[in-house]
Amino acid sequence: MIAGTHIAFATSLYLGGAALFEYPPDLIGWGLAAAASLLPDIDLPTARLGRVLFFISTRLERAFGHRTLTHSFAALALVAALASFLYPSHPNDFWAVVGGYWSHLWIDMLNLRGADLLWPSPVRVVFPGNPSHRMEVGSKAERVLLIALVLFSLLLYPVSGLGLRTGLQHLLGNFEMAREGFLKHAGQHWYRLRLEATDNLTLEPIRCDCQVVGPWRGGLIVLRDGELRAVGESPERHNLYPTHAELITGEPLRVVSHRVDLRGRSLGWLIERPDPRRTHYLSGELRLGGRATAPIEDLERYRPATLSGQRLLLHYARADHLAPYRGLTAAEGEVFVQYWLKPGDDPVELAVSGRGDPPGSPRS
Repeated sequence: MIAGTHIAFATSLYLGGAALFEYPPDLIGWGLAAAASLLPDIDLPTARLGRVLFFISTRLERAFGHRTLTHSFAALALVAALASFLYPSHPNDFWAVVGGYWSHLWIDMLNLRGADLLWPSPVRVVFPGNPSHRMEVGSKAERVLLIALVLFSLLLYPVSGLGLRTGLQHLLGNFEMAREGFLKHAGQHWYRLRLEATDNLTLEPIRCDCQVVGPWRGGLIVLRDGELRAVGESPERHNLYPTHAELITGEPLRVVSHRVDLRGRSLGWLIERPDPRRTHYLSGELRLGGRATAPIEDLERYRPATLSGQRLLLHYARADHLAPYRGLTAAEGEVFVQYWLKPGDDPVELAVSGRGDPPGSPRS
């Protein structure tokens, strides 16, 4: 095959792998795959790479001939061994090299002569077996194949950036697939949910591009117009019923968590701790001392702070959600304070000093 066909086939495999295995394609990975796809022809002085490295190609051709040693599984194993240093830190680049080299051997099986994959065995591997269905190098059939591979790569490109499953999820707008995609990579990126839904209480149609906060009883918690809402298919457990949902991956996310023992501390003390300029969420369970009242309604639908008797449950709450309880004191329990940071954000610490309330805060 000519160099263009090898590069086009390697590109198709690289983009197809990105779509199937959901790794992000980039120019470095593609360049490695394309370069590796030309490497087996280093045994041919008239090939593009052979002309550049003529001092190697002439010796290889004289000693072994074309499509023998460099077109074998032995050579593929050697290339994998030499590229293995990439695997610990850049596994995608390692597979780009190995896949690019293998793509050359694979498509060369379409040639009339085939390839000596089992070298030094004289057995040649061809596909398909009927010679009339294989092609000569540079023939009209190969030019048609080259055009088909280029068109296929162009079709694959937008899907490869999303991944096959994500691309299908965007096409179908399936909420369950969006939820699974979030759970698979939660805490690694900021996510948004491009959502069409129905409010389960008011039956109001909802459209939003909402930040995803976390999971909730088979659904997801999203931030809509400053309010946390649960999205899912259960009218009893979720605020919004999704009719179309697309999960959008944003920039990298770094979550910094602080564990805070609330025993003997008031909720007013906790309200003052998080930095209000930073995105933060509170999760935990507390048993309150002193007076505690049950909520007016005890639905199963999501609420960031749920008080039942003396038990206060926090699930991705923010400091303002604790305002109605700031005068109460925790008899026992702990809270995890999560700060969500973007690339370049300064480190953040939670000010926790002493066991009492800060001056001026309410006491129970």
